[in-house]
Amino acid sequence: MGDTVVQDGRPGTGRRGVRAGLAVVAAGAAAGLAVEFHILGWTSIPGGSCGGRYRPCPDGTTPTLILAFALTFVGWIALLLTIGKFTDRRPGKALPAVLAVAGVLLALWPGRQAYLWMRGPVLGLAWQAGPDRPSSVRAEGVWTVGAHGSTVVRVRGDALVAYDARDGDRRWTLRAPVRESVCGMSEGVADGVGLVAFARYEKPCDTVWGVDTRTGRKLWERTYPGVAGFTSGSDGLLAADGDTALALTDTGVRAYGLADGRPRWTADLRGKRAAGACAPNVVSAAGGTARVVVTCQAGEKGSGRVVTLDTATGERRGSRALPVESPVDTAMVVAAEPFTLLLEERYERGVAAVLAYPGDGDDGDPVRIPLSADDEDLVPRQTSGEGFTARPALRATVGGGTLVVATAEPGGYAADHVSAYSLRDGRRLWRAGVDGVAGLVSSGRDRVAVLGERGRLWTFDTADGDRIGEADGVMVGTNRLTERTQLLRTHDTWIVVNGQGTKEPPLYGLR
Repeated sequence: MGDTVVQDGRPGTGRRGVRAGLAVVAAGAAAGLAVEFHILGWTSIPGGSCGGRYRPCPDGTTPTLILAFALTFVGWIALLLTIGKFTDRRPGKALPAVLAVAGVLLALWPGRQAYLWMRGPVLGLAWQAGPDRPSSVRAEGVWTVGAHGSTVVRVRGDALVAYDARDGDRRWTLRAPVRESVCGMSEGVADGVGLVAFARYEKPCDTVWGVDTRTGRKLWERTYPGVAGFTSGSDGLLAADGDTALALTDTGVRAYGLADGRPRWTADLRGKRAAGACAPNVVSAAGGTARVVVTCQAGEKGSGRVVTLDTATGERRGSRALPVESPVDTAMVVAAEPFTLLLEERYERGVAAVLAYPGDGDDGDPVRIPLSADDEDLVPRQTSGEGFTARPALRATVGGGTLVVATAEPGGYAADHVSAYSLRDGRRLWRAGVDGVAGLVSSGRDRVAVLGERGRLWTFDTADGDRIGEADGVMVGTNRLTERTQLLRTHDTWIVVNGQGTKEPPLYGLR
């Protein structure tokens, strides 16, 4: 058998030509990867800049750009050298160019897969709503309604605006009365009906609407003696449960038919005058049971109680004294069922805790979870910025008998952990570190999701704190947050609702 003979008659030249051609293809692949990694690396940076404490670069950006620069030098130099050697054996320009382009094309799919592996899972921007107009408005609260939360109703001071959770399109807008602003709203909706209240400037919150959240139609309107102390956005003034609407007054609670607004019953909860000046502070309802927090003040002394009523009839079921001795500064409902209350009294050695009331009777003290412990402080409220005053965007949620709440190390400047506490005995179940808490929401049965301030989303098992999915959290491809935000979960979309919707969108979807 003889050696391989090609056109110039020299043995082995054909094999060397094939090897030279393959070298051109390989060099073209390296050059193609350089271009691809440059494009993928630079376009993955939100807003064109990242790095530092407040805006870290997405995972994979650094190794992608390092490979891009390395392959730029290696690939292009190799391409020039291999094309030179190939043309020495096979003169012409067309074939080397074809081989180089073939190498570039062959590298595109593997390069994309390598980038995705380095980057890890990312939630991308699925849609965003148009900016708020006028620019001075702020969100007062938000509802999710429909099957799997298909509609998001963002309640502003001047209007209720409903968005389709699939694409962010506006479904309807319901304007507030002229010269009146939203001052209260129900925590949720019942049978598709939500409650919203309005007040004029420096006047009590005394006009309530029943709103069909599916169509944006006002079903009914009632004027009632509002609470004189609440003239701007305040939580806990309205509640919807079953077929009953509840509205807080200076003396107690008034009930209306949820569908038609017809008066049902009235409860006077002021109690004995010996207790001092008493007034209802918060109303909450779920499962046919309404709970009203009544607080009293006599000089520098304070007291209070939680009154339990039958939602349908107004019949009193029980009353429990609040564990306070000085005036109450904060009484805020964390969850209606089981009834969970954030309570802070004025005296610095007084109660500052989350109280859980597992039963309806008069017996037993509530389970107390202090806001300040030896190794961490609970931070259930967002303390900066404006917005979400009619229905606060709490950084706490209750599910499965467990409170999951944002926490900070003693002396810390921001909430950088989430902790879970049992509502049965108040003991801490688990604690997990995060990079700040911009939003926190129950995302399913026994699951809670946390949106970090630096662009990650974690999902935890509420029972034991195990991370579900990626161990280090899923990167959020866009992190368009304002000072106050709320995280929602619909069927297949994470929705971020901003308190302010001018510089950043009022809400946007992530998938």
